[in-house]
Amino acid sequence: MKMDRKSHPVARNVQKRGQLKKAHYTSAGGAHLMQLESRLEASGAIAMGLDPRVRYLRSQPMTFDLATGRNYHSVDALQQAERLYGFRAVKYTPDFEVGLGNSKVLVEVKHRELITLNPKILSYPEILARYGYRLIIIDDVLLGETYVQNLRLLNIARCTRAPAKSDSEMVAFCRAGKPYGDFKAAGFNEASLLRAIAAGLLTCDVRSARINHDTLIFATGDTSAHLKELPLVCR
Repeated sequence: MKMDRKSHPVARNVQKRGQLKKAHYTSAGGAHLMQLESRLEASGAIAMGLDPRVRYLRSQPMTFDLATGRNYHSVDALQQAERLYGFRAVKYTPDFEVGLGNSKVLVEVKHRELITLNPKILSYPEILARYGYRLIIIDDVLLGETYVQNLRLLNIARCTRAPAKSDSEMVAFCRAGKPYGDFKAAGFNEASLLRAIAAGLLTCDVRSARINHDTLIFATGDTSAHLKELPLVCR
């Protein structure tokens, strides 16, 4: 479903057999408002939207016939081609297209339990690779609950206003690493601290525990490492 006039059209609607599913909404990564099929998809969109490697994010970008590698702008367009030319397609619509500088990757976000029930999805990366597309599958192990809760917090904080104390002061304050609580004790605004972490000016461990008073914050090394946890690019 196209959610606003500037958003990209999607290849298929969030529905099943005519009955609307519960919808989840996000505008992560500078994208216009997207309607997604699950909370896990919305969490994946937020994680990719915070990732500084990501240039753009599109939901339900196209529909493939896996038998031929042809892609169509929508499921309806593929079904129309089936009727017109009399073939039977193997339909597949990836959840996202992610722009990474000069390259792009397709992303499927799915619960591990659903993959176990329908393991044929595991063959799709190899099938699409034959046609020149890269597909990665992200499950709820990669999108663990603690990690997701932290990134949702950072996604909200990224839009806060600039602090009274500058980013450079926060960076200088924790050059060797400081607990989160020390920033508050030193008079730094909590929302501004979270915004700096969301912007990749400061870094912390976002997987082991919820961001709290004792979380160590650093301003050394790759300060955006915590935003690049997903395997979107070849290492």
